[in-house]
Amino acid sequence: MSSLEELVEKVKARGAKRVLVQLPEGLITRSRELEEKLSGEGIQSYVSLDPCYGACDLRDCEAKRLECDLLVHVGHSDFGVKSSVPVLYYEWFFDWDPVRILEKNLEKLPEKMGLVSSVNYLDSLAIVREHLENRGKTCFLAGQILGCDVSEALKIEKMVDCYLYVGSGAFHPLGLALKTKKPVFSLNPDKQILGKVDPDLFLRQREAAKALAGDCSSFGILVSTKPGQIQTEKILNVKKKLESEGKKAFIFAMDCITPEKLLGLNLDCYINCACPRIAIENRTSFQKPILNPDEITF
Repeated sequence: MSSLEELVEKVKARGAKRVLVQLPEGLITRSRELEEKLSGEGIQSYVSLDPCYGACDLRDCEAKRLECDLLVHVGHSDFGVKSSVPVLYYEWFFDWDPVRILEKNLEKLPEKMGLVSSVNYLDSLAIVREHLENRGKTCFLAGQILGCDVSEALKIEKMVDCYLYVGSGAFHPLGLALKTKKPVFSLNPDKQILGKVDPDLFLRQREAAKALAGDCSSFGILVSTKPGQIQTEKILNVKKKLESEGKKAFIFAMDCITPEKLLGLNLDCYINCACPRIAIENRTSFQKPILNPDEITF
């Protein structure tokens, strides 16, 4: 299990004197304790209170402005985002024994399963696999999935009857359920339950948005300035595609994409070129249809 003490030791090992710390929502309550521990080691720290959506959302520009020599990013793993300051990724693993919940729900699970998790519960997958295989199940270990990337899970799609996600929240398993026709179950350590993920509402919202977009003539292409979400080639390709269909297309950039920022644009439809989950969970919050690039069908 990870700890603040271990995190501080890793910061010390980097020789950092001033750091900006990004914490996931669940650890913000321990920010004062962390600052005190860092201060006790002669390290000045700032804790960012901006939302942290993943390893794509590095606050490196803020760290540079604050003259920090290290950005400490807690709760996510490095997937190669370029940063203007050095980054320490501290993944923060949780210890949890899932055996009791598995045993209680064994009859719900098909024979062949693909096992997936967020980075924080990867260590639990070995326990899950051993227990299920001792009960006659066949397990294929896909490993970590992200909210925006479930490609590791899809590599074993033809080999499994379902997927079993181990971790808290619905964010990751819903992302997988939207990309596969196989059932997705979620083993949640916070709620101590095993349930089936139902993507039907989000799929219906997607089809409705696609149908409405077909009649639209003016489009706003929404771009995030978060370092791990900038995809220049994709943005330009979307603009070219829209204009080739006789549509008007305009590009708008911002850090966090929210419906309120778009109210005065007077456009018919939005194409989201930032985190794809903006146009999934938050689709109905926008007053106009919003699509991800892979949902454009006209």
